[in-house]
Amino acid sequence: MNIKTVLVTGDQFMINRLKFLFQAMSNDFNSIEYLALNNLYNLRFIKDIANFIKIKFPFLPIRKAGYFRKNAKSFINSSRQLEQKIHKGGCRPDLIFHLYGMYSPCWDKCDIPYVTYLDYTMALARRNWITWAPFATEKEFQDWIDCEHQTYTKALHIFTKSHKVKYSLEQDYGIHSNKITVLHASGHFLEPYQGNKKFGSKQILFNGYDFFRKGGDLLLAAFKQVKQIIPEAKLVIVGEILSINEDGVENPGYISSPTEMKKIFLETDIVVSPARCEPLGLFLIEAMNYGIPCIVSDQDGMPEIIEHEINGLVISQPTPDILATHMINLLSENSTLESMSKNARKKVFEQLNWHTIAQRIKQTLTDI
Repeated sequence: MNIKTVLVTGDQFMINRLKFLFQAMSNDFNSIEYLALNNLYNLRFIKDIANFIKIKFPFLPIRKAGYFRKNAKSFINSSRQLEQKIHKGGCRPDLIFHLYGMYSPCWDKCDIPYVTYLDYTMALARRNWITWAPFATEKEFQDWIDCEHQTYTKALHIFTKSHKVKYSLEQDYGIHSNKITVLHASGHFLEPYQGNKKFGSKQILFNGYDFFRKGGDLLLAAFKQVKQIIPEAKLVIVGEILSINEDGVENPGYISSPTEMKKIFLETDIVVSPARCEPLGLFLIEAMNYGIPCIVSDQDGMPEIIEHEINGLVISQPTPDILATHMINLLSENSTLESMSKNARKKVFEQLNWHTIAQRIKQTLTDI
């Protein structure tokens, strides 16, 4: 397939988050344009403000922000809205590169080929994290699944961030495996880190955004045990300002500066993510880029990037006691950390970087 112009569509937050992918892809196509549909799919900004007010002014009544209402009507309306914007744009692309499955780039008039890049499906959400599938009735859920099915069936090809999603597309939506390519993903960087990485700080790092889903409560309980054995240990929780007052715990919240985030990574010995649900974990890949071994649960796509006892540890039942034991062992063995660090960086350099992923996208599209 000869493709010169590509139009990237999806939520603005997601387009920004994958900007390094499109920067890498720009080497292979004459033009990459962007068309965002803002439909409150991401409520992070609202949630961050609510959390800040709740902590700074605890006496004020703050209602918890809910998720964007999902139903077939919203799916179809968003799809038609995006389709109209595409056709009114005045430039007809050779291909649409659509991000995720909250709506389709085509609904009534599918005359431009499109591919999708998926991190999860609603069928997986219903099984693994019901909060992401807040349907009032079984019919509402099935109607949404039908919308997804139509989107995936009409797509020229589907790229996924994990084999878990590929399997769901095959089993839950009847999509043939030949139509699906697993790309995985990379982090918020274009070129892999080439500098030095030292260990011995005893610092543990955790991405605390969506704290409970990511297993923050399990990590806090485990960290108390770690402090008893390694008094100098420190836990840094980034991503969200939380109401936590524990010895050795720092919570700077969301770090917008790449320079500051790099500094935190380079001062960290291990990253821990005992998540109850995590489609892949881009934060883990960013940690691996700086040579940081990760301790993760065996949920969703995480075991596809973290290889047990190779570049980190994968735990099937991350109870606080088990987590604490593994954290203490790793923090006490610099030679093991250094070995895992080299393997983590090797995997990023060879597989989990946007240049490699962009080449796989190009090759797949060429072969269609």
